[in-house]
Amino acid sequence: MAEVVLTQIEKVYPGGFKAVKGIDLHINDAEFIVLVGPSGCGKSTTLRMVAGLEEITGGTIAIGDRVVNDVPPKDRDIAMVFQNYALYPHMSVYKNMAFGLKLRKFPKAEIDRRVQEAARILGIEHLLERKPKALSGGQRQRVAVGRAIVRDPACFLFDEPLSNLDAKLRVETRAELKRLHKRLNTTTIYVTHDQEEAMTLGDRVVVMSEGLIQQCDTPLEVYNHPVNRFVAGFLGTPPMNFLSGKLVEENGQVCFEGEGQKFPLNPDQADRCRARLGSEVTLGLRPEGMFLKPHESASNEDQTGPFKVDVIEPLGNTMDVYLSTSTGARLTARVAAEELDEGTDVKCYFNLQKAHVFEPGDYGLNLTLPVAAAAV
Repeated sequence: MAEVVLTQIEKVYPGGFKAVKGIDLHINDAEFIVLVGPSGCGKSTTLRMVAGLEEITGGTIAIGDRVVNDVPPKDRDIAMVFQNYALYPHMSVYKNMAFGLKLRKFPKAEIDRRVQEAARILGIEHLLERKPKALSGGQRQRVAVGRAIVRDPACFLFDEPLSNLDAKLRVETRAELKRLHKRLNTTTIYVTHDQEEAMTLGDRVVVMSEGLIQQCDTPLEVYNHPVNRFVAGFLGTPPMNFLSGKLVEENGQVCFEGEGQKFPLNPDQADRCRARLGSEVTLGLRPEGMFLKPHESASNEDQTGPFKVDVIEPLGNTMDVYLSTSTGARLTARVAAEELDEGTDVKCYFNLQKAHVFEPGDYGLNLTLPVAAAAV
């Protein structure tokens, strides 16, 4: 096990395209950290630089107590699990798992001990003599993980390992990976574009966009206190609702006004945003903070707005209700399932305690966070 430290890491491809733009990241010993972001954000490139599969253009990568910039992949004491499993089709499961150890000239007894132990941990002892073509997708993935486990590496690297599995199997395998990490306690770097995987697996989540780290924190902290509009809009299903408008003062109360709506901010929000009175801003509201009837966290009449129900998506005990305003703004509410007709006019109640006010732009700062207020 070892900590992994990235210092001012850059990756510039021929032609000048900068895929990773000088990021810093300190991954603690035994930590499970998830790099998440849209396609092209630099997350897989970052992982491949840690693995040694991509040369770095600038900065340093340290695994444990040594800098590995010029160390070949086989000598970095890492094990990588790929999206496509990368199993040898002509070899049995046992031989696939043992192959790397055999290349390193481990004693036959030690190879057998490690393979049998990994198979037991993953519940694939009965599959050891099968070929990959005789396995399901989930079984192949477990074999790929087993091949990494037998290495007993300082760090596991996972590159979107569940993306080829169906939805049910992804959930099951995700839980297996979580249990496996708790058991092995090995430093793990996991790359995914799936925010649900990121939120459920990571001790910390690293949200990336355009080659930069936008935010790195615990899943709940990133979800509840996004540092900018990009992070707020990327994490969450359905995504956060955004309303464009400005901050105004009415009878000494700071309010958001826009898209035909006017909402008073709570005292903490008002104090942090007061310096922006008259400025254009964006109000962010999570779908679960919107209700179609008075709620214990949203019952004030001055925190309501008129909407039209456009589309309803039943989800069992909840439903997603797609709403529109008279000005054409569109919002989504996730509410308890009830009888409701599309085309109906409704009054929506908002839990403004969890609302966010952002500067304009795709990466506008969250003005309701104390750190943002201090910078104003």
